[in-house]
Amino acid sequence: MTTFDLSEVRRFAADLDARMNRCDNGEGMECATLDDSLLHYAALCWEFREGVRQWGRAVFSGRVKFDPEVEIVLIGEGTRLYKRADERFAYSRQEEADCFSLDNTTRLGAALKTLSQLLNPWITPKLAVGPSARQELSLTPSVAEEVRRRIEALPPLPVEWQPVDPKQQTQFKKLSRKRTV
Repeated sequence: MTTFDLSEVRRFAADLDARMNRCDNGEGMECATLDDSLLHYAALCWEFREGVRQWGRAVFSGRVKFDPEVEIVLIGEGTRLYKRADERFAYSRQEEADCFSLDNTTRLGAALKTLSQLLNPWITPKLAVGPSARQELSLTPSVAEEVRRRIEALPPLPVEWQPVDPKQQTQFKKLSRKRTV
């Protein structure tokens, strides 16, 4: 997803549903065996989680305006995915108890755990607020020149001034040496 508008998120959710349905109906080779279907569901869980995280970062950074309808679609799709993947996981655990060894049960279990942590408790993303909100600035050359002019007009720091943080002290010393050279 790139724009995270409602129609794009609905397409993302519909695609996940279609891929789950194809797997459950035995269509294609990606779910030819139970072990393959476990891997397929694990991949869907990871893909969904990454899509939600990208949306959350986009809202947090201000690139995308928060839309409650998008959130509702994502929560609904995540819940459906979790339930269907959990059913597949429970079935695989039962089959393993009957002396089958399935390599991808652990992968699906890990994917379900991270999906569960994302969904429960669900945290609604918000725009960052504070001294350094993570919004990209795009300055025109004239505005950038005005910013430089204002910074240069500021009074200098006292000669013996040092930042409190040791990492900042190191950076400050390096910058000070560059200015004197």
